Amino acid sequence: MQIPDYYQILEIERDATAREIQGAFRKLAKRYHPDKNPERTAFAEKMFREVCNAYHTLQDKKQKFDYDRTLQTIERQRKSHEAYIDRLNRLDQNYAKLELLLQALLHHNYETGVSMYEQLCHHSEEAGEEWCIDDFLSYEESRDCEFLIAEAYQKLGFSNGDASSALERHRKIEQAMLLYESLLSAESKRPCFKHFIREVKERLKFIYLYHFSVEGHDQRGHIPLTKIQALKLPKRETAWMYKKIAEFYVEIDQLPEARILLKMAFELQPRLTGAKKICKILNMGSLFR
Repeated sequence: MQIPDYYQILEIERDATAREIQGAFRKLAKRYHPDKNPERTAFAEKMFREVCNAYHTLQDKKQKFDYDRTLQTIERQRKSHEAYIDRLNRLDQNYAKLELLLQALLHHNYETGVSMYEQLCHHSEEAGEEWCIDDFLSYEESRDCEFLIAEAYQKLGFSNGDASSALERHRKIEQAMLLYESLLSAESKRPCFKHFIREVKERLKFIYLYHFSVEGHDQRGHIPLTKIQALKLPKRETAWMYKKIAEFYVEIDQLPEARILLKMAFELQPRLTGAKKICKILNMGSLFR
């Protein structure tokens, strides 16, 4: 729907007073009166009609109120449509970039893939939006893509040949962890990948234990044990992880924490294997049978 912009026709602002509206009408009526424009009568008549229509609408309070409301509605719709078209254009561009990202990951070009992923996220943040893979792919395809991105972060984070600083490698490991956790959360709400969710848990186990290593501890510290519990692993696997964490605490000479973790491990798995040495170090031989 299109209507003429009477304010533009009268060359006045939207908040013009009644006196300003009347003054603008008189000035333009003189300018475009057909008698004053004998050489361009058709144009003058057209402009004179538009000026008169604009004045007759804006000088009447009720007509002006109705007109303003209609004009505002149309402008909101136009802006909404323009924003929609702009978003479609950006979606097309981002979809093309996403295809390149996937190609890079599938060809094990992890550095390129991660770089493109972070660019997409960064550009969306600048636009005040949150970039979401689900905007471009089906739910299942989105989770596959998320897995590949997480894998790329993990590969780069644990790559010995990576020239990045230890802090940067740790950042990538953290990002991999967040993406794997997102996959795990999505699977709990809408199961569709039972065939590889076990692999996600295995990778999270590896990353969680990294946080309880000297290198991981030096960078950011520990993760809460609730993350390990959220994996819902068999008791023997959770017990094994607790034992590994206890061994780390022994390594950094935090024996009280080590005893707590080892006790938790034995509570889950009374016949815990490979614990004889640490039980001896912690004087907890009574736990080992």
